Amino acid sequence: MNKKFLLQFAVYIFAGMTLVAGCSSQDEANLEADTAAIIDLNIQYRSSLNAGDLDQFMSLWTENGIMMPPNGPPVIGKDQIRVRMKGYFDKFTYDMDYTQAEVEVAGGWAFTRGTYTATLTPKEGGQPVFIDGKYIGILERQSDGSWLLHRNIFNSNVAPGGE
Repeated sequence: MNKKFLLQFAVYIFAGMTLVAGCSSQDEANLEADTAAIIDLNIQYRSSLNAGDLDQFMSLWTENGIMMPPNGPPVIGKDQIRVRMKGYFDKFTYDMDYTQAEVEVAGGWAFTRGTYTATLTPKEGGQPVFIDGKYIGILERQSDGSWLLHRNIFNSNVAPGGE
């Protein structure tokens, strides 16, 4: 092989490696931004529950979102989620916290997993209800690059009836 060919080959290899490295660092930056946005969405979820802010809570959902609560059927669509949550917000005040265990992003979809604790205090008096549980949320990237909750399943670590 001649030196000119080897030099051109080396330049192409270097250019290709630089391009791949640039894409990799860009992908890493996008992943970090997506992860931060998803963690922020989870913080807003908690904050909206604790504040009793139904509009803020609903702003976190896709139109065709599905909530899968424990001991009941799925709540399908944003309108039905609003109806369900309004009933809870009317009856209880929330004191919720969570621990984020995992966030994974794959293109236009992501999931988040973790644990939570919550105390629901009846507004009309009565004993507070303590919940210790876990959740998985599936999020969908929107056309503007933001993330919204698309599916949410959560359940208690305590069996129904406290058993």
